[in-house]
Amino acid sequence: MTTVNVADATLGHTARAARQLSAPRSRKREGDAKTRNSALIDKCERLAERGKTMLHGQSTTVAKPPACALEQSRFCIQVDPAPRARLIRAAHIETIPADKVLWHDDAPCRTVGLLVSGYLRFQRHNRDGRRQILNLTVPGDLFGHEDERNEGFSLESATEAVLCRFDRRVFDELLIEDGSLRRALYRYGSRNLDRLHWLTWTIGALRPEERIAAFLLNARGFLPYRDLPDGTGLISLAISRRDIADLLATSVETICRTFKSLGKDGLIRLLDPAHVLFLDPAGLAARAGLPDREHAPVMASDPAVMTFINDRPGVHR
Repeated sequence: MTTVNVADATLGHTARAARQLSAPRSRKREGDAKTRNSALIDKCERLAERGKTMLHGQSTTVAKPPACALEQSRFCIQVDPAPRARLIRAAHIETIPADKVLWHDDAPCRTVGLLVSGYLRFQRHNRDGRRQILNLTVPGDLFGHEDERNEGFSLESATEAVLCRFDRRVFDELLIEDGSLRRALYRYGSRNLDRLHWLTWTIGALRPEERIAAFLLNARGFLPYRDLPDGTGLISLAISRRDIADLLATSVETICRTFKSLGKDGLIRLLDPAHVLFLDPAGLAARAGLPDREHAPVMASDPAVMTFINDRPGVHR
């Protein structure tokens, strides 16, 4: 399998796009337009020059990680060594494309495992066809472990994803035999419940613009994010705006308008549709109506797994 790293090409395109923004629509506005966009051009040029260390490279394929890629993950490390070794022996790595259905409606879920990279969406469609994403499965999360049948719900890949699948029979046997696996599953369920509480509060208590600002702050914990030397931060929106809109019960148009408004107010800068520069996180928290102490990520991925993803050269999730 041939993997082509296109990080420099992506960043070069970003820089070229920034130059195009500086082109005046009229000669009268030429000087002002160049002044307004010079900072953006300089930023993009620096990112292009140091892209391999500042940004995640973009790859046309996903390299196959080792079967033990998640052995030190938050979930696996809570399982005793003997049952953990048994799980690892019964695991295999699989790469799936975006929009692949893992299970749907009330059909039994025949697969269980951990998400190595990429994102899954737990969703439901209303009778009129509208979709609501109820939760995101992020790197390091467990999937397919639920016993109950969820009629009308489905689990799909939101992006290309790498799964560490366990043998279902072995997992179910260990769940009966081993208390450490049951405790790890309980702790995972508690963390997942905290995410659902946050999402319920976000949708129920915040206005659309506040939801989007809160999401951007929260996404630093589960989307590829890197602090830059100048004090700003760069996040890659690895999931689509349609998925973000359906997660936050808003529309793509509202997201676009909000991004423009936040950019106009100097809180963020949209370098391209997939990269957002954080200029003022505290101001973004104020826009979301959050106290300063509460703008830390809530839906955070497993730190060990996000380190694995963010530090891998040539992979952009």
